[in-house]
Amino acid sequence: MRTFCTEGPVDPKLYYYVPRTALIAEGLKKVEQWRYFTIFAPRQSGKTTYFQFLIEAIKREKPDWLPVWVSFEAYGDIELSYFLSSLRDRILRGTELPEETVLDFYNMDDIALKLREVARFQKKEWVIIVDEIEGLKNLKVLNGFLHLIRSIYHEKQAIGLRSVILTGVSNITGIIQDTASPFNIADQIQVPYFTREEVYDLLAQHERETGQLFEHPVKEGIYEQTLGQPGLVNALARDLVEKECPNGENIELRSLYTTLDDFTEYYIDKNIANIIAKAKLYPKTVEEILFEEPLPFKITQEDIGVLYANGVIDRDPEGNCYIPVPIYKKALYHHFKPKTNGERRHFKSPIETYKKYVDERGLLDVTKLLWRYIAYVKNRGNIIFSQRKASEGVYHYNIDAFFSTYAEFADAKRFVETPVGGGRVDLLLLQAGKTDIIEIKRYDADQYEKSQGQLKAYLERSGLSEGHLVMFSEYHEAESYEKVETEGKTLHLWVIPVKRPVPSA
Repeated sequence: MRTFCTEGPVDPKLYYYVPRTALIAEGLKKVEQWRYFTIFAPRQSGKTTYFQFLIEAIKREKPDWLPVWVSFEAYGDIELSYFLSSLRDRILRGTELPEETVLDFYNMDDIALKLREVARFQKKEWVIIVDEIEGLKNLKVLNGFLHLIRSIYHEKQAIGLRSVILTGVSNITGIIQDTASPFNIADQIQVPYFTREEVYDLLAQHERETGQLFEHPVKEGIYEQTLGQPGLVNALARDLVEKECPNGENIELRSLYTTLDDFTEYYIDKNIANIIAKAKLYPKTVEEILFEEPLPFKITQEDIGVLYANGVIDRDPEGNCYIPVPIYKKALYHHFKPKTNGERRHFKSPIETYKKYVDERGLLDVTKLLWRYIAYVKNRGNIIFSQRKASEGVYHYNIDAFFSTYAEFADAKRFVETPVGGGRVDLLLLQAGKTDIIEIKRYDADQYEKSQGQLKAYLERSGLSEGHLVMFSEYHEAESYEKVETEGKTLHLWVIPVKRPVPSA
């Protein structure tokens, strides 16, 4: 029985897969035209699987081509002699040619001579895919290899090197910048994430083969939380079917909530770990994007360029930096959010029981808790919120920490940036038979009206009857609360002032 692939190249006999037919056709067309080009794709984006499918298509449709895939990922600062020996070995393994077919390479120019001999003897034309090109750190060797490719380009038909494809996990423009380069930077294939339709098709393969169904909100939630990042899509789906619902039961939204929580707070997932590692190179920049005023996206800045190239950030429609993949944002939020530094004792006094804030069923009452939170802000707001520039991110982490404190005592679960009703709510509180959603915004008169409509839409699509909108305001002097009944839905509207006089010691 097939399953979801999380370990690397996809074997269609063992794993569900997305065929990427159009992308393979695009690659074949470029090779047909004797093009030398580049491919950009972050890690775990399905790049290696794409090469595998492309090579299989070449072998099937173009028997007079000789495709080979080699990776420079582990080369590091190797010497020329080792590079030449290793490259020959990898070409032999990749083509399964007999040992005596490709003679030893003694220098860079020798590579072209030996490749030409093989092409003539085999009556085939080479298609060489060089993966992880930036893994070769010895610049002298790297430059020598690139100059060789440039020289071959001008006599590629005589040598029989139909196409060279350079790929990297970061944008490799800087590596091959040269007016004489055969690699046209505009002629680049970008391996995109899965589309919504491709994610649904991948999940449907499991449904057809096992009978286990993903409820529609779960499918939508997987896509929305990953934006179709192949490694994450497969990892979430596999966790859901093997750990959360291992007995074939239908997969509901609550199971997805638990999986998302595990991935962002407890598991060491390689996709998320890589994003955090890259973000830790520029912690101040990432914290500014998460918790402070909008940061203009300027690709020429080293920090922004590196974070963008590694899939951490992108440019939003307003021209600012943002973290586009919600599950990455959630993981980075948990990693970088400021410590509460003793605030817990101000959230809840040790001599105070959480039971003061429960309803008649013994479940946490969000309305009572928000009145308690307002009292906390009156006492501590100026100290807490004056430490950083005001932004939604600052308010998010503070109110999240507050609710987390009470959820822990009440055996409730709270989630941030969670899929609900075709969107993502800022804070979700789950208890036995009860779901509360809380939207958190920085006050703006126009945003206030828009956010009410957004909250109402979430309630309608999710089947819930009430929800809370919390607006933090630097303009109001006093808090306000309004309960609005509209078309069978109850909206709890809160305005919490954050300009407070400094409390006395």
